[in-house]
Amino acid sequence: MKNGQDEILSPPDAECSHPQLVEGFWRRCCGLILSLAALVNGFKPLDEPLHLSVDDGYGFARIKSGDNLGQHDRFSVIRRLGWGMYSSTWLAKDHQDKKHVAVKVLTGFATRLAHEGLTPELDVLRKLSSSPHGAEPKEGHCLSLHSNFLHPGRADTGPHLCLVTDVFGGDVEHLKRIYARNGFPLSLAKRILFHTLKGLTTMHQQGIVHTDLKHDNILFDGGNTDLGSADPLPIPSINEALDRTFVIADFGNAQFVGKPTFDEITAEALRAPETLLRGPWDEKVDIWTFGCLAFEFLCGRQLFKKRSYSEHLLDTVGGHLWRMQCFTDEKFDVEQLKNSELGYTYFDASCQLKSRPPLLSHTISKILASFNILDTEQLGTTASFLHRCLRLDPHNRASAEELLDDPFWVGVHDGVSAEKA
Repeated sequence: MKNGQDEILSPPDAECSHPQLVEGFWRRCCGLILSLAALVNGFKPLDEPLHLSVDDGYGFARIKSGDNLGQHDRFSVIRRLGWGMYSSTWLAKDHQDKKHVAVKVLTGFATRLAHEGLTPELDVLRKLSSSPHGAEPKEGHCLSLHSNFLHPGRADTGPHLCLVTDVFGGDVEHLKRIYARNGFPLSLAKRILFHTLKGLTTMHQQGIVHTDLKHDNILFDGGNTDLGSADPLPIPSINEALDRTFVIADFGNAQFVGKPTFDEITAEALRAPETLLRGPWDEKVDIWTFGCLAFEFLCGRQLFKKRSYSEHLLDTVGGHLWRMQCFTDEKFDVEQLKNSELGYTYFDASCQLKSRPPLLSHTISKILASFNILDTEQLGTTASFLHRCLRLDPHNRASAEELLDDPFWVGVHDGVSAEKA
């Protein structure tokens, strides 16, 4: 390894990070994703790829401003809010409840998977919405479902499952682009993280694992702005953001604990060790991801990146596992390796990587100190908090509920930080 921190913490390579939904579709989906990326030179286009049909693995709904959706034309479309690989989301006026809502319209392909029981997003949202505080996202810090319906679509796109939720002001990815080139201000980072942790607690208490936690899946409310505007909402200032409520959204890859329908989960840089090893996993994968995001929110750099280390005979997975050991200053134990599909592909009987790379003590505490963003007391509590999230053995990882009582949150009251940005 060259130059320790700079090499390990350099920006990640471009990669296809969306998890596979079904094993049999993976190769086709990745090929289509890579083709689409090549068409737009690596950048996501403004419009959905409407030319790709449901049989291509897509099938986006042909929707435009002014269209009416739902039974008795209940929802009038105002504008598109955004789109992802398996859905587009639209701002609409709900004429029955006389308010503005967001309508997530799944592609024909994603709708097909939902009908086959392979993606339980609708069931997940229903369970969250019926849980304590579920009807009020600002209490449970998770998106809640108002209603759902089936939009007929066209022959080449198929029918589209539509999920109606509250409309929000934006996502953390938008805030990151403006305010977090070198990490969020500490007060804002803690507010976002505290609300996100409350959302994870709500989910995990209901037996739900998100599996895809990231910047653009954390939303914030619109404050006092007009949510029904035909124009995109302005990005709030730091002070305005400190008054916003943050909630976890996009449950398209969520699963129920003990009932996995696919195992290729989480963006690679945020992937938990048990997932890399292809071992059994539960809600603790979200805690590892949360810890990685917490580091990134504070420092403005990703903790892990996808790369191989030919000098140590390590491919990308082996390199990731090696860095996990260096950063946590821990070793994998025999039970975890024995119960994982790839455990003894990379490790020997003494629980050491077969290629024997040097195990450098490059801990989270040392990395945090190198950024010079925290005083001595903050450094200690932050490093300890991250260590509770980033344990190699998921059994040793703290639960979301346990983390809510950590000293890291001193000065944060119900998500409102007393510290200055």
